Amino acid sequence: RKEISKELAERINLELKDMEMKSAKFYVQVTDEEKFNSNGLNKVEFLIITNVGEEYKPLIKIASGGEMSRIMLGIKKVLSDVDKVPVLIFDEIDTGISGVAAKKVGYKIREISKKHQVICVTHLATIVAKGDYNYFISKKVEEDKTKTSIKLLDEEEVIKEIARISTGEVTEISMKHARELRKDRVA
Repeated sequence: RKEISKELAERINLELKDMEMKSAKFYVQVTDEEKFNSNGLNKVEFLIITNVGEEYKPLIKIASGGEMSRIMLGIKKVLSDVDKVPVLIFDEIDTGISGVAAKKVGYKIREISKKHQVICVTHLATIVAKGDYNYFISKKVEEDKTKTSIKLLDEEEVIKEIARISTGEVTEISMKHARELRKDRVA
């Protein structure tokens, strides 16, 4: 565990730098326990520094949703090579990010999708644009009950949805932008 933890941390740190967390330092702390337990003789804790000048803190104490999203995606990206789980679900993995970071998160999700089925719930046009299949999920209240519907979008509907979530409306300019985002779907 101690040997592998160093390699794991190095690989996760590379992923974080690639997702615009250039100051982040991920560390896997492996300490020996006094007694053998269900986890073996070691206690394993993920620690991280997210900003220059800070000390390592337990991953569970990270406050920023954007940081936590990218850290978890970095961990999943590294583990996807050995993970036997066939389907990964990311529910708003893009929380608290935009711009370049969002674009890079989209590419990471695409990389993971080469080995796993990925389902990603998102509200970011940059992420939507990278999808192979896009579904629109909506809710409405009928007879005092909330009903959820899911619709597979065709390519033109995908473009319109990207335009809508990019600017709040479907215009000639937002449609042009959506088509540009869609072209950039494979890195």
